[in-house]
Amino acid sequence: MKSSVQPASHKESIEPSRDIGEFAIEAKSLSKCYRIYNHPRDRLRQSIWPRNITGQRVKLFREFWALHPLSFSLKRGQTLGVMGRNGSGKSTLLQLLCGTLTPSSGAVHCSGRIGALLELGSGFNPDFSGIENIHLNAALLGLTKKEIEEQLDNILSFADIGDFVDQPVKTYSSGMVVRLAFAVQAHVNPDLLVVDEALAVGDELFQKKCYRHLEKLKENGTAILLVTHSCPQILQHCDEALLLHKGRARLHGRPPAVTVTYQRLINASDEEWDATLPKKTSNQSTESPLTGSPSDQDQQNIAPVSSPQQSTSNQLSAHPSKTTQPSSGWFDENLIPSTTERFESKGARIEDVWIENSRGNRCNTLPFGEPFQIIFSYRASEMLNNIGFACHIANHTGLRITGQSHPPCLTTASDQDFIHPKANDCWTITYAFHGGLWPGTYVIGGGILHCREEPHHFIDRVIDFRALRILDQPSSTVVGAAALQAAETRLRLTPPVEAPRQTSL
Repeated sequence: MKSSVQPASHKESIEPSRDIGEFAIEAKSLSKCYRIYNHPRDRLRQSIWPRNITGQRVKLFREFWALHPLSFSLKRGQTLGVMGRNGSGKSTLLQLLCGTLTPSSGAVHCSGRIGALLELGSGFNPDFSGIENIHLNAALLGLTKKEIEEQLDNILSFADIGDFVDQPVKTYSSGMVVRLAFAVQAHVNPDLLVVDEALAVGDELFQKKCYRHLEKLKENGTAILLVTHSCPQILQHCDEALLLHKGRARLHGRPPAVTVTYQRLINASDEEWDATLPKKTSNQSTESPLTGSPSDQDQQNIAPVSSPQQSTSNQLSAHPSKTTQPSSGWFDENLIPSTTERFESKGARIEDVWIENSRGNRCNTLPFGEPFQIIFSYRASEMLNNIGFACHIANHTGLRITGQSHPPCLTTASDQDFIHPKANDCWTITYAFHGGLWPGTYVIGGGILHCREEPHHFIDRVIDFRALRILDQPSSTVVGAAALQAAETRLRLTPPVEAPRQTSL
């Protein structure tokens, strides 16, 4: 039996506007209903002869509500994460907001310029080159020729597809299409950016680069609507989260509470959904704007995290390896983060960071489960007191998976636990891990802290300084983001390095 789908008639339409107000999105009773016909001829018959021989109106279709009435507001500079199983109405909601679908009822007011990544390669002409598609897409988004030319170098640099930019888009890989599409949408200075799982395609370091740029857009006042199945992404990047199920808003609140509920119900039956979530939750929460602080219920859903400083019996060597050359078999010269940031140094500096495997070889690629250690080298430029250190490992979205500090507890450590370097003193700290990182690509950062001031403040800090790739092992039974148990840190003082001489001009 063939089916024919036709959108139901709408009562109100989308209201785009270039007026920049407090809210980037205001949706009121927004819904989408489709008419489903068993045969194409029924649609024609319904439109031209909707009554039977007695004059009574007949209904030759059944209604399918892809999205039930939904109301919410999103302020400028905030991010809303939308979650739900396949078929829950996520993509329908985004298409209504972007104007590619017409609502069956209700209205949505979007303030300012809208950038959207809804489908892979949507809006690209496959026969046009990358350059031509940049001009075409930017013009469709309302940019003048002068504005496009001003942003062209930034777009090309961010996409980083080389000479392919002069080739037809139909010759691109899926990852190259996403690179170019995101670069265009993110550099037209949108007031609202809508992303629908597009960043799931492409390499992880580029995804990291994209999420870093999203944070910069937020700081500049861009509102972001992010559809994803990834709970870590919701927790890391979103101010609010919305859980959809069968076209209905089932839960709307702070990310910890929403993600916990989603993980619990992702494979549940409809009856379990109805039994778990209050029926009035949707109506109560979605009518309010995305503001406020986490509720007590949200706080209760945040599970405590155990300290990574618990010592284990599997201690690595007492001193860091003196290996200076990378192990060719486990070192990828092209594995370099493009999002590295260094902050101003104030009395001490992180000189270098490197990774060693269990055999003491410098590397940036490891098989799953192998212990490794991250070694930071430092140098002081002046006398300092009560200095502590920290390092972290983050995934490509910016979510910090694990980390360590020296001393293990910076708030309760005594003065003798801290370092008190003199000018030109050098030292290294080895942070040892037992190989529980899940396969994928990660970035490493860290900092030097002055720990006797409240709050602790950084005197040097690096973000995404090194990249680390963990290779997959199909036979592994580990699940989740990580299975880590950190070893205790070790400190080794190294001989002072003579400060470079200052030469006068």
